[in-house]
Amino acid sequence: MKLFIICALLFASSFSFADVEVGDVPPSYLGKNRNGDKVHLREMTGKVVVATFWASWCPPCLKELPILESIQRQIGKDKLEVVAINYQEDKKVFRKLKSQMKKMEITITHDARGTISKRFGVDSLPHMFIIDPRGKVAKVHIGYGESSQQKIVDELNELLTTDWAVKEEATSE
Repeated sequence: MKLFIICALLFASSFSFADVEVGDVPPSYLGKNRNGDKVHLREMTGKVVVATFWASWCPPCLKELPILESIQRQIGKDKLEVVAINYQEDKKVFRKLKSQMKKMEITITHDARGTISKRFGVDSLPHMFIIDPRGKVAKVHIGYGESSQQKIVDELNELLTTDWAVKEEATSE
């Protein structure tokens, strides 16, 4: 009986993924970029990072991506990096999308099997995580609408203008 319970718990835990929430350090691996290089959040420490999960069949996602790219272009990739993680689309579809988006300056990765999205607790699109320069989740947005644009811009501005060195000192005392 004990063996059955242990096996059941192990089986169940292999499918349960905790949602990444504000204050958490999210999983580092975000997929491979257009050049096939692995993209890791830990290599972006010091920047504000927007990690957004999207798909071609999601109209709000397709509205969101060019706006995020425009924000990244205005602020500069040295301070803000947008990583758009394609959610479980067929490899051929993703290649076509990548080709269509080749002029976009955001980082585009592919989560073909849903492994990355499961680690983040993503089950609806678009699903955005705004990560502060220390590598912690500052904000989470599920869904997208024009009314949310200003809120996202305000949140990014707040993160970009915070003196993180002073904030670290204050929290460590």
